[in-house]
Amino acid sequence: MSKSIYAFFTAVVLIIAIASTAFPSAGTDAAFEALEAAEGKVVIVVADYLNIEDINNMEYLGSLAGQSHIALMSNRQPGKAGAVKSKLIIGSGKRLELNDDTVPGDSIDIYKLRQRNNESEYLNYIGYLGDMINKNNGVACFLGNADTTEKNRSSMMVAMDSSGAVDLEKTENILIEDELFPSGRRTDYNRLAELYKQYLPASSFIVIETGDMERLEAFRASIDYEAYKHAVLRNIDSFTEELVSHGGFKTLVFISTYPSKSDAEANNRLTPLVVYEAGEGGLLYSSNTRRTGVVLNTDLADYILSKLGYINSSAITEIKKDKVGYFLEDMNAKIVRTSVLRTPVLTSYAVMVMAALGILFSVAVFFKKKYRNISSSFSSFIAYIILLFPVAFLYVPALYRGDSQFAYIALIAAVSAFLSLTLQIILKDKIRVMLSICLLLLIGLSSDILMGSPLIKQSVLGYDPEIGARFYGIGNEYAGMFLGCSLMAIACIQELKGRRLNKAAAILFFTACTLLLGLTFLGANFGGALAGAAGYLLAYYMVYGIKFNIRNVCIGIVILGISAAALIFADSLGIGSPSHMGRLVKETEANGLGVIISTIQRKISMNLRLIRYTIWTKVLLSIIAIITVMFFRPAKLLQKLFDRYKYLRYSWISIAASAITGFAVNDSGIVVAATAMTYTAFTMLIMCIDERNES
Repeated sequence: MSKSIYAFFTAVVLIIAIASTAFPSAGTDAAFEALEAAEGKVVIVVADYLNIEDINNMEYLGSLAGQSHIALMSNRQPGKAGAVKSKLIIGSGKRLELNDDTVPGDSIDIYKLRQRNNESEYLNYIGYLGDMINKNNGVACFLGNADTTEKNRSSMMVAMDSSGAVDLEKTENILIEDELFPSGRRTDYNRLAELYKQYLPASSFIVIETGDMERLEAFRASIDYEAYKHAVLRNIDSFTEELVSHGGFKTLVFISTYPSKSDAEANNRLTPLVVYEAGEGGLLYSSNTRRTGVVLNTDLADYILSKLGYINSSAITEIKKDKVGYFLEDMNAKIVRTSVLRTPVLTSYAVMVMAALGILFSVAVFFKKKYRNISSSFSSFIAYIILLFPVAFLYVPALYRGDSQFAYIALIAAVSAFLSLTLQIILKDKIRVMLSICLLLLIGLSSDILMGSPLIKQSVLGYDPEIGARFYGIGNEYAGMFLGCSLMAIACIQELKGRRLNKAAAILFFTACTLLLGLTFLGANFGGALAGAAGYLLAYYMVYGIKFNIRNVCIGIVILGISAAALIFADSLGIGSPSHMGRLVKETEANGLGVIISTIQRKISMNLRLIRYTIWTKVLLSIIAIITVMFFRPAKLLQKLFDRYKYLRYSWISIAASAITGFAVNDSGIVVAATAMTYTAFTMLIMCIDERNES
């Protein structure tokens, strides 16, 4: 009986399954076709000159962002920056150039564009996104315009191929007359939505230019910008809601490709990127920035291609997280605060360094014996404060929430003065105080690097994502200070012990410092690591009495070459994300030696420009001038100091070697050299004053 029942139900199940397969319902068939149509399609909505606060304030898009993966986008560009160039870079995935006056109208002058980039190693990347879509039998489409008194179809460059063309486009009859709107015309969002639905079935990739924010920006000087902006954002919000309601895509990307003039002036240059797909929301992470929630404009081309299914991976990955909109707004506020403080605070610090150097130099050279105790204590106190500023710059920003430059500098100075006074009272001995200062910074930087640089990222001596030159590891200011304090620390220890360290301990210390600076998943500062290797090797030679004959010099050069090769090899292993050097090697493999030549030219140009404009040049020249004078006046004082403190002498010479190497191999070499030599100058002046005090 049980077998009969089992056989009956089995037969029923088989019949239902066969019937379902043979006669699918109309609803099932329609759902299948809709799924097939949407599979792989990517739609980009462009609305420039917005910030993350604008996204959060939009009713629908703010809600949609909570269900999306979002990020802030760096808009770093070569030469003069602008919204048009930003779109060229997004479509090519490389930092290409564009003539400042170029705004594509009915078509893109591809010949003129290629001529402008004729000497660039990235020439063949013009139209990269469009070419890859065509290569995979996809169809790229562009809808809309940003016309004002002149035609503007610049967003077409996101979707164009290497010939400057887009497979499908509709740029006319999209505007409606509106006498109350700047330029007398604005986007007809109903018409734009109809065109989207019309062109969607034939397209794989659609770029939609909303246009109205471009029009407001063009006329912002003569209008009530915020009032118009509010109305435009309401229209864009409703348009986005209609796109999502209609569907037909796998991925919807909402992007602002460039900041408004007011945001740029306020150092709020990172623009929002919202990527919506059915599923949970979160943040975007880029292996090129190594920051969750911050991506590069050059990351987007491959990310879009991966969404289309044409390539397997990209630099951008998605991370799940709740309440992402306000998390990103808070992170952006911190980045903007650091960026706003950075230049004036560093300028003030550099001025204080030069002023302190002048005070100590005056005390050392124009010494009056009857004031020796007061002048010695006061000058040491000043020197320690200056050397403790980098320590305070590392730790204080994690607790400081204000944006007042004066309050920030005052707080840093107060913390530095307190530490200076405390160390002087407790330790008294100058070498012990100098060692403590160096260890405070060295241990702090080393620990922070090992933890992913959370403190360096918030420090004005770190780096500025708004500029976009560096996002991770250790920046050039702290790299120079790391070199200076590490060499001074080892010298102070040896002076206090009265003998040199064990060779194995010295090798281990110098190797660890070099790796901390240079490994791609740690400091990721190849130039700083190479400068360190040169200084550490010279210090080792001098401390352990290795003769500077031809054989040993050649061995040293080989060791430096092996060190550089080892760092590059470690970068290429894929442990962590590739650094600048790792990407240079990969791009050289892909595009030839022209990449190296172009990089060298760019770095030389950067260094020469920095030498002319950065205040660190004045700091370095002041240090060089003071040390040069001190070789002659007071007579023989420096020689006495060298004879008495040989390990300090070795460290001063080694720091100078690191500074010279850092200057030569780093695109901000003047910064590395100046910050490293600060430790030579102040410790030398402290000891000179102390020596005169005893004589």
